[in-house]
Amino acid sequence: MSLPGAWPRRRPLVLLGAVVAAAALLDLSSFHALEHGDSIVPVLVSLQRWTPFYWDQERFGMLLPLLALPVRDPLGNLLLQRGLLVVAGLGAVVLLARHVLAGRDWPLAGALAAGTLLALAPATWLFEFLGDQPYGLGLALALAGLALAEGGGVVAPLAGAGQPRRGQRAVRLAGALVLVLLAHWVNAAAGLLLLPLAVARAGADLLEGGRLRELRARLGLEAGLLALGLVAGQALIAAYPAMTGKPLRLEAGTLPPGAWPHAWATLFENAWRAAAVWGLILAVAAAAGVLLLLLRPLRGGLRSALLRAGVLLAAALAYALFAGSLRWVQANAFHWRYLAPSSVLVHLAAVSLLAEPLARLPRLARPAALAALALVPLGALVAGGPPSLGRVRADLDRVAGAHTEAILAARCTAVAGDYWTVWPAVWHVLAVRAERGDPLPVYGISHRSNPTLPAFLALPAEARRICVPAAERAHAERWFEDYRLGPLDEVGRAGGMRVLVQREAR
Repeated sequence: MSLPGAWPRRRPLVLLGAVVAAAALLDLSSFHALEHGDSIVPVLVSLQRWTPFYWDQERFGMLLPLLALPVRDPLGNLLLQRGLLVVAGLGAVVLLARHVLAGRDWPLAGALAAGTLLALAPATWLFEFLGDQPYGLGLALALAGLALAEGGGVVAPLAGAGQPRRGQRAVRLAGALVLVLLAHWVNAAAGLLLLPLAVARAGADLLEGGRLRELRARLGLEAGLLALGLVAGQALIAAYPAMTGKPLRLEAGTLPPGAWPHAWATLFENAWRAAAVWGLILAVAAAAGVLLLLLRPLRGGLRSALLRAGVLLAAALAYALFAGSLRWVQANAFHWRYLAPSSVLVHLAAVSLLAEPLARLPRLARPAALAALALVPLGALVAGGPPSLGRVRADLDRVAGAHTEAILAARCTAVAGDYWTVWPAVWHVLAVRAERGDPLPVYGISHRSNPTLPAFLALPAEARRICVPAAERAHAERWFEDYRLGPLDEVGRAGGMRVLVQREAR
């Protein structure tokens, strides 16, 4: 059900503006207090050596680092990448609403879902989905591709066009395929969430009286695009050894079926522990929406609203069961982040049940629409606090700058040790040297150093100075052995740092 009076005429543009405003607010907030080694590496990919995939990995395509290549300032590059990731993650929520709730007041549901996601989701979960992992970006690209293939929808208003003319169809399909392929470069598993969603949506449309022929054509188009994306994503993974000269690092395949129940239980338990309060609030919101839809004036919308929520929940469950069966997820201790895509679908399902009666009540429809729109940037303020570049710098100093002054004093060009220490330290030293106009580079010697190690070894022998935090000597020695950097001699200490050089450089 669409209510034309509830939103401005060009509502996708207005909603996009709210999402961009929220991303800017979040990007200049306490959001960065949660930065860590994994989130910093893509920034270094852009600053030090761009590779098609995340360093020493074959599943996370480096699209954003590629787009950020012109920004050479370390802080500017980080803020740009983080801001784009937030836009994509929130945009994915809105595009999911458009995808599943097309023909209804999906902008209201999308805005309400994006705003409440920012306000309710735990900070660590929010950072993983919006600032670190590729899920949001992959989903946004794939959903934009599907919308473009259908013609009209959310993409056409943004481009100022209507339904495609006959001559435009091939161009739109080509554009849609490019977006879907990019989505599966960024995240090779994007289609594994969207394929069951497409099937469930077609089933719901059929139950609501949709024409079988039209639904078959739409499902065939979506399934074809997503299948091509999945094949391309898997082909890229398979080609990784030839592209890089490195073996696959993926724990491939699924667990034995007998291990699935325990794996699922562990994954769901970890996710619930991380987000129990959020889940309970969503349950209350969904229950409130259902109770409103039971009122006599609104009762006609209950079946449809439950069907649409069921579509989202079915796809969320299918993806969760798939993720829980993977060896890779087991190798990472069944971390709750692997349920992030499913969590977004569950969140939207609950919020859609509340949005439906709000859209159907004439006196509430317009105020609810405007309130939902305002909630998107307001949610960013709730999540991250008031914007402050000074606060961003202070947070980054705290999470990444513990060793910076010692490294600067020792004139080190490499930092060796634990992964979670090394990469934030490398970025922070680069940022401070850039601010001070010091061109001296610094590289990491730890996990994921293969792409940049040649650049370090290409430095003049006297410039190859390695700083090692005193507490991380064992970590560093492991990497020195793996990368065959010895023998090394200690030539001094600075602020708790051991300073090493290669023996022939003395």
